[in-house]
Amino acid sequence: VCTTDLCVRAEEALKGNGVDIITSNGVKAIEGTEKAESVLLQSGERIKCSMVIVGIGVAPNVKLAKDAGLEIGPTGGIKVDEFQRTVDPDIFAVGDCAEKYSFFNGLPVPVRLASVATREGKIAAANIFQPQWRNIGTIGAFSTVVADTAIAMAGLTDAKAQEIGFETVIGEAEAASKHPGTMPEAHPMRVRLTFDRRSGKIIGGCACCTHTVGEVVNMITAAIVNEMTMEQIAMFPMGTHPWLTASPLAYQFTDAASNALHQVKKTVKS
Repeated sequence: VCTTDLCVRAEEALKGNGVDIITSNGVKAIEGTEKAESVLLQSGERIKCSMVIVGIGVAPNVKLAKDAGLEIGPTGGIKVDEFQRTVDPDIFAVGDCAEKYSFFNGLPVPVRLASVATREGKIAAANIFQPQWRNIGTIGAFSTVVADTAIAMAGLTDAKAQEIGFETVIGEAEAASKHPGTMPEAHPMRVRLTFDRRSGKIIGGCACCTHTVGEVVNMITAAIVNEMTMEQIAMFPMGTHPWLTASPLAYQFTDAASNALHQVKKTVKS
């Protein structure tokens, strides 16, 4: 879901707030009589506890759909077309129960996000009487806060992009979130953009660590949907303000694209 860089930053934020992180050592058993008292790990280590919170993702509840004779997709969601119609054209499916299809290659993807569900609901509502709005595919875009560190991501990670056949170029830029950097509450904000080397189009991106990254990642998503190239983003006509944004001389979104473009030009020359 996240790039390695974002995972590392999230781990550092948690550790800085006294949270112990255990990886590559799964839970073998939750122990206790009337309540949770300890957790037994696969390594044999036992950790005392008074509460266990389990976060293992979700699976669509499609029993009603199955009973109605609707088709279920490969990731367990109700199969729909680009208008959110099921195999029965009079029945629409949206949200976590509906199958999602990647914006990048059209294949099913298990993305379960409120923002995606809301968009699907709008598409279905527009198509009740006649097909009007098409779902052009799902792009996973999210943001969260870990301690005081905000992280956000949209589109494909480097690893996923390469897995489905993209040759990637990465552009990065970091600058203060306000300008000049001595402004009160100015913090470093880093933007990392992923482009397809062949077409130059943006296919993913992430940002950290200020709270404004939630809107930055929405801007990245808009660029992906509109298939903007690194040249177009580098020349993006941004608006800036000392209290609200980075300096126009070091605007992370455009500078990250310029960084990627420089790498491509350098490779071509050599």
